Amino acid sequence: TDDEIYGTNTTESVKVGWRPINSLLIRATYGTAYRAPNLRELFLMAQTGFNTIFDPCFVPEEAIDVFTGAYDPTADPRESYVLENCLATGMNPLTQGFASYSVEQSTGGSLTLKPETSDSWTAGFSWEQEMTNEFELGLGVSYYEVDIDNTIIEPNGQYIVNDCYYTLTGQSAFCDRISRDDSLSIDLLDNGFLNRDNEKARGVDVNFTFSDDLSLGTNVYELTWDVRATRSIERSTLFTDDDGNVDYEDYAGEWGFPSWKGESTMVVEWEKWRLQLRSNFIAAVEQEVAGIDPFSDIYDSQATGTYGDTCLGTPVTCRDVGFAEDYLTHSLSLTYEEAGQWGVTVGVRNIQDKAPPLVDGSEVTSVNNAAIGYGYDMYGRTIYVNAGYKF
Repeated sequence: TDDEIYGTNTTESVKVGWRPINSLLIRATYGTAYRAPNLRELFLMAQTGFNTIFDPCFVPEEAIDVFTGAYDPTADPRESYVLENCLATGMNPLTQGFASYSVEQSTGGSLTLKPETSDSWTAGFSWEQEMTNEFELGLGVSYYEVDIDNTIIEPNGQYIVNDCYYTLTGQSAFCDRISRDDSLSIDLLDNGFLNRDNEKARGVDVNFTFSDDLSLGTNVYELTWDVRATRSIERSTLFTDDDGNVDYEDYAGEWGFPSWKGESTMVVEWEKWRLQLRSNFIAAVEQEVAGIDPFSDIYDSQATGTYGDTCLGTPVTCRDVGFAEDYLTHSLSLTYEEAGQWGVTVGVRNIQDKAPPLVDGSEVTSVNNAAIGYGYDMYGRTIYVNAGYKF
């Protein structure tokens, strides 16, 4: 690669395959990649605009007594670590005011950006049985690792605020991008481009296939079964600020990155008919350990620093729900196709009418306590009909 500004860089790719026996392929790949900052990331003229930002360091409205105006800590939905992060940046978290307000935000290119580089490699095998011609059976397994350095990102204003004050490690590379005025309100956010020091993904992909012809009476049914699953081992980000403070987060096993995620598709075909059963699986997830609340009652009589806001009285204790169990849904469809010219499909998605997991909205992104944005079915059982005609 020859870049006018950053000069040259070499990337390479190597693929190796070996068959110790005809039915088994052992394979491995290695490659590097390089991307220099583009014109917008380098030369975008500095510009500012205004947008509404939610500031978690101001006391929320529900924690202020409507009659006396006094602060009520038992009604404060904020986590203790949020209050600690506010204090660490010099902001008193008991400051009263409007938590949502318009903030000036600055965006512009940067000539200090470094080019993105990455290393990736995979290793695995693919096996197909050759013991019999009665059926087909295959199994493929691959380990992958992708390591990206200096990813160029453009954080928005709310992301900067959230990363600073909702960090569970107490370290954030974005706090220095927040400026406050004499009234303690945020008066400027620096949304300019920057390099993320490192981003890594590691895991295992599994693919299983099976096909066979089943004879029942005078009819022959073609059966195929395909299973694809991914095991997430690491999904991490790393920032290091100008003072050398390290902000490392590994999201594997947490919301959005379950330890296992998979899809199974089973199809039976007979003449002009096709019956399909599809199953989707998402493994159990939990919050980061540092973000799990201790069990407490609503009065915090155990002095845990948190208030069990989903239970009342003593000795009843509880903690905010920020976890989900294994989640499995099934969908079934039946298709009739006439000579490849027209066809009709009738199906049911989420046969069991399984709802998404319920969580506490202060812990996990949700709507009406239903976790959203993580692959769960939000519609429930759905019956549909599709028809098509080829002219």
